[in-house]
Amino acid sequence: MGNKEQRFGTLAVHAGEDGFLHSPSSTPIYQTSTYTFDEIIDAAEAMQGSRDSFVYSRLGNPTVQAFERKLASLEDADDAVAFASGMAAISAVFLELLRPGDEVISSSRIYGGTRGFFEQILARIGCTVRSFSPFADIRKEIPPLVNNKTKVIFFETPSNPELSIIDISVVAAIAKKHRLFSIIDNTFATPYLQKPLLHGIDCIAHSATKYIGGHGDAIGGIVAGKANFIARLRKTMLLYVGGCLSPFHAWLFLRGLKTLHLRMEHHCSSAAAIAEYLSRHRKVSAVLYPGLADHPGHDIAKKQMSGFGGMVSFRLKSREICRKVLDRMELCKIGVSLGDTESLVMNNALMLYPKLTDAACRKIGIDPHLIRLSTGLEDVHDIIADLDKALKNA
Repeated sequence: MGNKEQRFGTLAVHAGEDGFLHSPSSTPIYQTSTYTFDEIIDAAEAMQGSRDSFVYSRLGNPTVQAFERKLASLEDADDAVAFASGMAAISAVFLELLRPGDEVISSSRIYGGTRGFFEQILARIGCTVRSFSPFADIRKEIPPLVNNKTKVIFFETPSNPELSIIDISVVAAIAKKHRLFSIIDNTFATPYLQKPLLHGIDCIAHSATKYIGGHGDAIGGIVAGKANFIARLRKTMLLYVGGCLSPFHAWLFLRGLKTLHLRMEHHCSSAAAIAEYLSRHRKVSAVLYPGLADHPGHDIAKKQMSGFGGMVSFRLKSREICRKVLDRMELCKIGVSLGDTESLVMNNALMLYPKLTDAACRKIGIDPHLIRLSTGLEDVHDIIADLDKALKNA
């Protein structure tokens, strides 16, 4: 899967991609739905799992397997399993672990799609989600939420979109003490900046659509963790729910991972410069970036991350000013995704909840005056110039 003694960049380029016929420098795309056998006994053994062979691409594919092995190597995980989207990945984890009546403890600051899954799907099967604030002392806030029905604890760090920081080791310790299965969405940090399994977390989920792919041209998700749990996901969620990743998208993610370390260095340096610029601007009320010394999670982020990420969120004085700034930006495009080569900006209230008042937005955890910026790979001076012009004209 990868040489544990090799460093990240070497693993990003080489891990998981050996063993192919003729030793191609680029892993082939196995664009096939099924696999054939010369004799029925071979097919029977493959389908029963006693033979190491591919049967049907929903269950396994050489290109997809190479992507899974590379990501597992980068996350220091036993194994990984890929899905058709980040939501397919995260929902598979919860559906595998939970039964009707079970309860989940989750950070209150999470991706809206995950929150929707909690409210629309888990609630439908009788599962309860209890939330804790990442801004509070989680050592005191989380334990009272645990009861004999609690099975899982879930969180993001940095969170979407406020970039709140949670101490991974503390969550892992609480989970182990109360025998909870711990899950982290590591999309914003990527394995280059943060290794949650080394802090004791049980399972990592990614939207591979974001930094892992890095080019805004593929949708996918992946889960990494211990071998026995990943095997469970393959046997149940991949086999019977069927949200499998396509071979072509797996190839795109393999390509993306080869440059992840290089891209993340640029994203991080640009975000730091943008955050410093915004922190000095008179029209900006607050800048939310873990790399700033006054960020409440700065010290924890410095301890558990090797860089502070490529996302910057900043608060303006009103929703109308946010609208004007977004409309006046030219280089940075309005869009809901992140981690692409292009810089993307968005405001949740304006784009997702335009009919809600500011008070109603805040009631559901949406800051109506917050702009989220995903820094791209453009020259940072041009991004800052675009921001400066938009802020000045607003």
